Amino acid sequence: MNPCQVCETATKNKCSNCNQVSYCSVQHQKQDWKAHKGQCYPFKIAQNELLGRHLVATRNIKPYEIVIKEAPLMRGPAQISAPVCMGCLNCIEPNDHITCDKCGWPLCGPECQALDEHRAECQLTQERGQKVNVQEFNGPHPLYTCVSAVRCLLIGETNPANAAKFKQLETLEQTRRGSNQWKADLASIGQFIPKFFRTQKFSEEEIMRAVGALQINGHEVPTSDPPHVAVFYTASFTENSCVPNLAKSFNKHGHCMLWAPREIKKNSHLSICYSDAVWGTADRQRHLMQTKLFKCSCERCLDVTELGTNYSALKCEDRKCPGLLLPIKADDWNGSWRCRECQKQVQRKYVDGILERASQDIQSMEKTAENGFKYLKHYEKWLPTQHYHLSEVKILQVQLIAKDQQELMILSDEHLQLKLKYAKELIELYETIAPCEVRMLGTLCFELHSAISENTRRIALQSNLSPREMLEESLLYVEKCVNYLQYESDIFVEGHILKQAKINRDALRMVIRIS
Repeated sequence: MNPCQVCETATKNKCSNCNQVSYCSVQHQKQDWKAHKGQCYPFKIAQNELLGRHLVATRNIKPYEIVIKEAPLMRGPAQISAPVCMGCLNCIEPNDHITCDKCGWPLCGPECQALDEHRAECQLTQERGQKVNVQEFNGPHPLYTCVSAVRCLLIGETNPANAAKFKQLETLEQTRRGSNQWKADLASIGQFIPKFFRTQKFSEEEIMRAVGALQINGHEVPTSDPPHVAVFYTASFTENSCVPNLAKSFNKHGHCMLWAPREIKKNSHLSICYSDAVWGTADRQRHLMQTKLFKCSCERCLDVTELGTNYSALKCEDRKCPGLLLPIKADDWNGSWRCRECQKQVQRKYVDGILERASQDIQSMEKTAENGFKYLKHYEKWLPTQHYHLSEVKILQVQLIAKDQQELMILSDEHLQLKLKYAKELIELYETIAPCEVRMLGTLCFELHSAISENTRRIALQSNLSPREMLEESLLYVEKCVNYLQYESDIFVEGHILKQAKINRDALRMVIRIS
């Protein structure tokens, strides 16, 4: 029994959404809703010495349920950025932009000059007494390195309500201090801001704490071109897992949505992937250490087989042996590797040689289906079927083998079967190790649905039958596509795929119903 939030009468009833606040009646719940609404989430913020602040589910969270939806505390250009509009953060052309009449920073047009996002650097530049003069538009521009840090430093003046939340975020300043990245940031931002803006408003420590808050809590937001960086309050408390339980989507306004592709049990920790879940473990670990300053110990990182997929394994150096090479120690991907069949060991230098060549060949390869087939045939000598390099090329192949419905209809049977095979393998693989990479999974499901539909059409033409099982399989994958992409805005390619998937789903349901 807990006291009612309104009258303190003992009651067993709790708010069904957050499962944290008690009410003795529906009337009292409605009466308190205005006050409770801002804290009504299906999770609580917990804290311990190992994880710091983190989020724990307070009830079972249903599949596809939105867990967090919030606007950013601040947003700005990426630390390495070509000149962009200081309002909307989209790229600008040398001969097709204006400059702010108060500070000189480039803008798309007059409407962007009035946006609140531009106030911080505009104000500081005016205080400088000299307008900015951006002349070079090709490639990263050094002036933009500091803009997002300036917006963080002045958030107390531009948005006091957000400033209070921003101050609560982790900066890891003591951990970062003295590292190579910290030294580079000190030169390009910490020492640059006072010198360029001719100001003593900020101490070196304040600037570097702002930089740390950005790097530790920043999210890449793809709603602008190029993507910009944004900091979100509640989302910053999610912990890292390379097999997370929350997917991340953005609406057209750049607001963050974290949602559950699968059911999340009560008391589970809520997690996202701070790195890229489609990378192999060595690359994820390296990236996390460089950018977030910690070594991941999630279930995937502690398992050298990556949940039985052997996603980062190599074939044994002895071609007669069917075994796979993997690190001897799960926590040392830079050490020796050993075949799990014949126990033969190889040095990391041997592993690096294969992986570097495989990576370079993908980067330099002209992206055609023919070249993709050649790459797969060549590197299957050293890499197992589900290796991340082969999987990357197979993703390309699924998209390149018939890019639209017209090409699909004239595709050879052999290539159609390969498209089907690759798509099924990839979906099974990534639903295991990267279940929250919803944009990739949704796209793969749509490609597989389209290929199954075409295969069904060909069989029907040959036999005058429409195999119901194949129609149902096609429907299964188009429904999965809709589920994966349901929160994608139509400003993204995936948003347009979602629209077509809904049309195809409804048509298939009708065909199956009357067949």
